[in-house]
Amino acid sequence: MHIASGPIAHGLIGRQGKILDVDSAYAALLGMRHDALVGRQAVDFAHPADRVAVAAVLRRAWNDDGTTSATLRHVRADGAAIWVNVHISRIGRDDTAQLVVSCRQLPVAPEVSAVADNWQMARLLLLALEGGKRAFGDTLIANPATEILLIAYLAEAEAQSVTPAAIARRIHVGWPLARRWLMALADAGFVESERAGPMREDGPVRLTPRAHAMIEALFGGLVTAANGPLVPA
Repeated sequence: MHIASGPIAHGLIGRQGKILDVDSAYAALLGMRHDALVGRQAVDFAHPADRVAVAAVLRRAWNDDGTTSATLRHVRADGAAIWVNVHISRIGRDDTAQLVVSCRQLPVAPEVSAVADNWQMARLLLLALEGGKRAFGDTLIANPATEILLIAYLAEAEAQSVTPAAIARRIHVGWPLARRWLMALADAGFVESERAGPMREDGPVRLTPRAHAMIEALFGGLVTAANGPLVPA
């Protein structure tokens, strides 16, 4: 848990990712005037190394009915990087929806970024599966359900959409087989279509909030184990 200090800053973000409004605390946090912030893209004020993570957090907030939280870096007008805790909630729906952002600066930098760790873990697991299939063959190593979940997670982490057709190409199977795996995951409550109606090849899919939470809990355990001491079984 990171202990934050200073006043809580608030802002509003619109559907196109632009800042609609900020209070004086947020302007002071970034060292900028109010009118210099409004109308700019929210990701413009993220540290370059955290912009993919910030975009993913914003995307998750648009899709989630709850509150999305993260520890990330902002860049002030003087170029200084500061660590902040942010909590983001969506209000309204469709074109009128907005994101309400609450932010507080951390007095010291955290040792690790959970968002970056999870993104890196998804990439490493996918690379391991792909390398295993190349080395031992698809029939021995293939795990389509796991690959689909990781591909969907990675797409969200990189603020991108992914279609069933793209997933089928990535795991090297035909659309009929990919569809069966996707439908099984959908029936289990782990993936869902971003569009109303039946799942289509060109219709983007995403993880459900339940699956997202389960995957991040798993990643958290793996990161903890990787960073901890080795204990003989």
